[in-house]
Amino acid sequence: MGMLIDGTWSAEDRTMEAGAYVRAASPLRSSSGLGEDPGRYWLIASKSCPWSHRAVVLHALKGLADLVPLHFAHGPRVEGYAANGGKPWKVPGAAKHVRHLHQLYSLHEAAYTGRATVPILWDSAAQKIVSNDSADILRLIDGLENQRGRDFTVRPPSLAGAIDEANAHVYQGLNNAVYRAGFAQAQSAYEAAVREVFATLDRLEKRLRTSRYYFGAMLTETDLRLFPTLVRFDAVYHILFKCCLRRLVDYPNLWAYARDLYSWAGVAETVDLEGIRQASYVADTSDPHPIVAVQPDLDWTSPHGRELFGVACLIARDGESFAAEHG
Repeated sequence: MGMLIDGTWSAEDRTMEAGAYVRAASPLRSSSGLGEDPGRYWLIASKSCPWSHRAVVLHALKGLADLVPLHFAHGPRVEGYAANGGKPWKVPGAAKHVRHLHQLYSLHEAAYTGRATVPILWDSAAQKIVSNDSADILRLIDGLENQRGRDFTVRPPSLAGAIDEANAHVYQGLNNAVYRAGFAQAQSAYEAAVREVFATLDRLEKRLRTSRYYFGAMLTETDLRLFPTLVRFDAVYHILFKCCLRRLVDYPNLWAYARDLYSWAGVAETVDLEGIRQASYVADTSDPHPIVAVQPDLDWTSPHGRELFGVACLIARDGESFAAEHG
């Protein structure tokens, strides 16, 4: 996968331990919120990356394009993520240009050691990375005022503890477990991860039998952390990562729930299934002759019927719920 070591790009991989994939922690986190200074902070993401996707979805729901510009790193991964399709990209707030995402990390810290991952929140005034931790970035974005109507939060204080607990289970048993399965180099590590994936999906299927979203009719951070994994499941994780016990469409409640989230205004535009498949089957494997599996025949726009469990709502910062402008 490659990484920076003392500011220099290296092909070294430090993600495997005894045949098991171990995701490195994202070390850069903010100790404070973001100021509402239009154009100062940039969200740098990848359309193929599920960790980016959660932040991009909230960015879209809050209508923050004018406040926090969004840039997608894309192109052949020669030294990790290309910044701009292999062409020079002007660093926001500077006269410098970069071709590789890892060069932003080196601008942040000349002797940086670690993986050059997305998403990133870039401070164009300080020429620093505010955060490269997707959970942290999600909360920093949540702290910004919605520019399209009534302000809301996806982490209401009354549910903060429950959300943290749910997020931990979802991360361990699904978000990261699919990668532990897909990148495993030992049979035992693979099978253990797959068992966690489907035990988690089984629990979610049961919970969503009577609840529109994870915490009732209100959209929360936990839903935004679930959606990117679910939208990739049948096209990538079921096939390429060998999480093949069941498909998402074999879970009627989860499949309808995923389509419900997809139907929110602005969310479908954040889903690039072609880009996801190309990156996953070509860039995320060591196969010298990668073949991109055909897209499963799924209709993400078919009626989901989740209105049965209540009107979709958002939570204002004062704790009051209000009906969402649902797509």
